[in-house]
Amino acid sequence: MFRSSFIGVAFAAAFAFSVLWSARGRRTSERHTFAWLLVAVAIAGLSLWRHGIDALATAMGIYYAPSALFFIALSCLMWLVYRLSLQVADQRQQLKRLAQEVALLTSAEAERAVRAQPRPEAISPAVAARRDSHAV
Repeated sequence: MFRSSFIGVAFAAAFAFSVLWSARGRRTSERHTFAWLLVAVAIAGLSLWRHGIDALATAMGIYYAPSALFFIALSCLMWLVYRLSLQVADQRQQLKRLAQEVALLTSAEAERAVRAQPRPEAISPAVAARRDSHAV
């Protein structure tokens, strides 16, 4: 086992531990936790199976194997950023819809409160006379 393989496996283990720690504290969702754990497993796998990187580069037609690894890592990161941007857009829509519903409910509640108050012209003359006698 090469020193770089040991460093890669140690990094993957530390990364997986930090992902699990943040999931335990509910700072990441289950979907993100699973995706990041897959990344950690991929890092550990490629660190241990060094010939796999060469086989991957040969299959992709890339002469320099670390370039293939860099391309794969960059593609994975772009895919993760794209998924996160889709989730942000979806949550923005949900937030907008929620704000609209709150505005409608607030308006309806204010309207209901105005209707619940007795109107001065709706009070019978006997009640108005009683109020006037108490006011003096």
